[in-house]
Amino acid sequence: MVRRDAEAELNLPPGFRFHPTDEELVAHYLCARAAGRAPPVPIIAEVDLYRHDPWDLPERALFGRREWYFFTPRDRKYPNGSRPNRAAGDGYWKATGADKPIQHKGRTLGIKKALVFYHGKPPRGVKTEWIMHEYRLADSGAAAKKKKPGNSSSNGSLRLDDWVLCRLYHKKNEWEKMQQGKKEEAAVSLSDTLTPESDIDDGAFPALEDMAPDAPAPAIMPKEEVQDFGNIGGDDWLAGINLDDLPMDTDFFGNMLVSPAAPKPEQDGGFPFF
Repeated sequence: MVRRDAEAELNLPPGFRFHPTDEELVAHYLCARAAGRAPPVPIIAEVDLYRHDPWDLPERALFGRREWYFFTPRDRKYPNGSRPNRAAGDGYWKATGADKPIQHKGRTLGIKKALVFYHGKPPRGVKTEWIMHEYRLADSGAAAKKKKPGNSSSNGSLRLDDWVLCRLYHKKNEWEKMQQGKKEEAAVSLSDTLTPESDIDDGAFPALEDMAPDAPAPAIMPKEEVQDFGNIGGDDWLAGINLDDLPMDTDFFGNMLVSPAAPKPEQDGGFPFF
């Protein structure tokens, strides 16, 4: 979902902050929306809050970082009753504290109600840190009571109020921190995922001599042997060997030699020659 940039669309001045009072919200925004007039600044989104969990709502807001404002309709819990349906998303909103009247020009213009979100089904829901302030017009309840009991359900509608104004926030202001934490975790996980190319480090390969197994140290020749062969290089050492000194029945390497067959003595008349 693409988030709208209210400052860019509305050309708001630098440093603009939207922190209206309860009276300003009711008198200048809720009354204008209920009457079909344009609000002073169109930065309050129209969302059915009771179809979503509160942690999914900041992304649907048009403006805000730590608190978010919405126009939302309210439905009846029972077809013939005036109690609103507080089920929302995977939980429900539960009223806390007493209603606060909102005064404007010496008269009660609206009613403020505080609610806490519980995750799960009543009465065993788990209390969360999400808080909502709901603003409704003071005469909306009287108008609902004036309706005949069967009128709301005769046409299949359970609508209690067309519009109420809600301010949503996290009690510990941790939503923004959680979102920042998610971004940091995603960045860390991405940096930890290395491609095969990135695994290669040119400086990580050891030298070839370091990879060879440990070889025994070369034998040290006695000093006299070194002197005897010091002036002989390459294959020239064979030149210093006298073949006459070698035994005839063995070769240079000590292998037995097979003597050729001796020539047969000449025979004279069949007698051997001595």
